[in-house]
Amino acid sequence: MVIAGFQLRGLTLLGGGVPNAEVRFREGLNVVSGPSDTGKTFIVQCIDYMLGGKEVPKPIPESERYETVRLALNYSENGNEIVLERSIRGGNFTLISAGKADKNLSAKHNADNKDSVSQYLLGLSGLTGKKVRKNKLGETREVSFRDLARLILVDEETVISETSPILTGHYTTATAESAVFRLLLTGVDDGSVIFSEDPKVSKGRQAGKIEMLDLLLKQTNGRVAEMQLSGDVQTWQDKLTQVETLYEAAQKELAVEQQNAALLEGKRREELNGLRQLESRSGVLRELQRRFALLEQQYLSDRRRLESIAEAGSRLSQMNEERCPVCGATAEHQEHEHQKAEATPEDVAQSCLAEAAKIRALILDLHLTRTDNDKEIVRLHDLCEQAKGRVRAVAVDLTDLLKPRVEVALLRLHESQATRDTYRRAVELNARVNELQGLMTEIRGQMPEKGQELESARVRADEAEVFSKEVESLLRTWHFPGLDRVTFSENDQDVVISGRARASHGKGVRAIAHSAFNLALLKYCRNREMPHPGFVLIDSPLVVYREPDADEAGFSHDVKDKFYKSISDEFKTAQVIIFENDDPPLNMENKANFIRFTGTNNGRYGFIPVPIKADES
Repeated sequence: MVIAGFQLRGLTLLGGGVPNAEVRFREGLNVVSGPSDTGKTFIVQCIDYMLGGKEVPKPIPESERYETVRLALNYSENGNEIVLERSIRGGNFTLISAGKADKNLSAKHNADNKDSVSQYLLGLSGLTGKKVRKNKLGETREVSFRDLARLILVDEETVISETSPILTGHYTTATAESAVFRLLLTGVDDGSVIFSEDPKVSKGRQAGKIEMLDLLLKQTNGRVAEMQLSGDVQTWQDKLTQVETLYEAAQKELAVEQQNAALLEGKRREELNGLRQLESRSGVLRELQRRFALLEQQYLSDRRRLESIAEAGSRLSQMNEERCPVCGATAEHQEHEHQKAEATPEDVAQSCLAEAAKIRALILDLHLTRTDNDKEIVRLHDLCEQAKGRVRAVAVDLTDLLKPRVEVALLRLHESQATRDTYRRAVELNARVNELQGLMTEIRGQMPEKGQELESARVRADEAEVFSKEVESLLRTWHFPGLDRVTFSENDQDVVISGRARASHGKGVRAIAHSAFNLALLKYCRNREMPHPGFVLIDSPLVVYREPDADEAGFSHDVKDKFYKSISDEFKTAQVIIFENDDPPLNMENKANFIRFTGTNNGRYGFIPVPIKADES
């Protein structure tokens, strides 16, 4: 079977220029013994620190040159081992796994940050994502590994404390601490608990709502008063109905007048289009007349030039031939190579007269065309004047007839709309007043009269009955004197041994009972395959043998032998680490991992190697 949890395999201190300080643990019982000032308490502080504790280990002279702490963990049946590394002066963690890249883990627990040492150790313990109540109202939070620390790491002060092993003694954390213990006993968290708001907070919120509603109510009533309307809301509704009828009639009247205006506007637009076409045609004809005048001037110029040429030709043909002024030869004897056959002046004159006759015909045609154009221009001018008259007539109808009617209809519409809006606003504000008053009445009815607290988060005696029997079994195996029955006190959240509260005993019995409590919880969870970190570490559980209280003077020393034997026999597959000043019984040598610090040069001096002095070598 696979059981969640992990075990400690070794604690190592590293530093520059000094040998490593190391202690190794194994499965089952581990006992670290030795006199004071050999580093036992420092080891406990380092282990707590490496499991997410806030406090750095208290410095001792031997640790001054060490810089790094490493804690080796085993978390599977296959012997998979990982190492957590952290500076001895604080900071985050480095997770070192064989065959994988190193990973940074935050030292602070955060439910949203999965890369924290707390989340990592919770995962190894089978408690990832579990939630516990943190107050009587049912508000929940995620479990942190530090919630489990006091149930698996018990220092020399806590082991003799009168406070329950479950509790820290702080009132504000008692609910969550009991919920964590119940989680380990039952395996069921508080994720399904529904939060019930604090009545004081709820009353304050409701009072704030009522105050705001009252302010809104006063403002709304003020706006109604500003309207200065007579009558009650029924009168306003009746008048609103009448005004809405008038408003609809004004809308219809305005629509009819607007439709008539649209018809006239369409007619005016049509007449304007026709006028523009006539004006455009008239403009084209006027431009043609201007160009025809230029053409006639060109014709006349050409005709005069041709007539001049014809007259010159006639004159030249009438002149006699003369002798050459140079050689005196007559014309027939004057021969030149460059001379060519040319028309006679008479022929040129006749040709020019013929061409001039054609131009006179063209001028005549042009006169006829210009006359027709003039007539068309006059006709188009008359049509334009007629079109302008029709446009003016439509404009007069729009301005003098329809416009006043439209303005009157629009005025009636605006007046009825303003009146309608006033009464409508008054009715709406009155409805708002009624709504606000209803809300105030409803909220006053919801004011909590009394706090509705959930069932107490304390672990009940019946829930811890089987666990109490585990504690009783361990104490009986240890030959606890006068043992009758072990029960669980709901008030103290602690065990009651033979009808007497654990806290009422002397510190020796408190230490033994505290150890039984933590070991019984480990055994209980392992036997039922319930989530648990998988180990317990206790510092100085047998203090009774060193400094017994008055009522413990006759406490049997047989308990010491049975204590170690029982743990070695019943926790072979789990891990228990005990720190004590005195060595365990000699007959336990082969049943546990014993680490002895001597405080001298004979054997191992202590946790941190101490250089041997020259005079002691």
